[in-house]
Amino acid sequence: MSVFVVVNPHAGNGRTGRRWPALAERIRKALGPFDHAMTRVEGDATRLVRTAIERGASLVIAVGGDGTFGEAINGFPDADGNMPESCAFAALAGGTGCDFVRSLERPSSDPVQRIAESDVKPIDLGKITFSSETGDVASRLFINAAGFGLSGEVCRAVNATSSANVLPGTLAYFLATITSVWRHRPSTIRMSIDNRPSFVLDQSLTVVANGRYFGGGMHVAPNARLDSGAFEIMVLKKTPKLQLIGQLPLVYRGAHTTHPSIAFFRGHRLVAETVSESPDRVAIDVDGESPGYLKAEFEILPGALRLRQ
Repeated sequence: MSVFVVVNPHAGNGRTGRRWPALAERIRKALGPFDHAMTRVEGDATRLVRTAIERGASLVIAVGGDGTFGEAINGFPDADGNMPESCAFAALAGGTGCDFVRSLERPSSDPVQRIAESDVKPIDLGKITFSSETGDVASRLFINAAGFGLSGEVCRAVNATSSANVLPGTLAYFLATITSVWRHRPSTIRMSIDNRPSFVLDQSLTVVANGRYFGGGMHVAPNARLDSGAFEIMVLKKTPKLQLIGQLPLVYRGAHTTHPSIAFFRGHRLVAETVSESPDRVAIDVDGESPGYLKAEFEILPGALRLRQ
């Protein structure tokens, strides 16, 4: 087995970089010799992973947070969009969010050993096509969750705040959520799910979930499964701000599913766009990053990634 490890040394306020020598020794003992590279700027993980796969890597391990995991899996498809048949993916948590790791079905006190002992299984990926910061049409894959509205605003707040690199991930996201709620204005959105008739509603947040967790530990989609072949789509309708803050503990516990201001849908494809009543651009979020705005299309890719975890 040819193993390549891509490491974000800045994840967790630099804790990943400081812990890397000890982690590297654990990987070496469990999996044998491996190659590795450190990311320095945005997009590095995608480029490094693509190069490693072209050189014959059969296992790619990403070390960091959800943003690192999301970048890494975007290095898997070739120029024609084909996924490799002989390379698997694994993730080791080290960043602010790490919700993808929370969504895995096999918790372990020794995640490196779990990777070494696990069989390879296919999981789904999401693909999002959206409007970039410059207004161009862009697309990327996501492994855990994407969404728009309040979650996009929270991602921008977390990534722009130095305290997010110091505080534990759940607390950093919680504080950013409280701050963003006070600034947030609901948007009027037209949505179309699969071949069903489109509908328009005022919403504060929509999460398109492949995994169950989101936003630094929110159990947002308790029924989502990484290999289900469909998204769990959670929509939070327009809600007074004090009520919205009061609902947050429910979401962390996964106890929000029957709340009257929340609707759940299941589907393979979602198209969402603002209508004229919405005064501002609506930010999207993709695996803990916010690369653009609506209009966006979310599409499930069943069994697209080989996971060893």
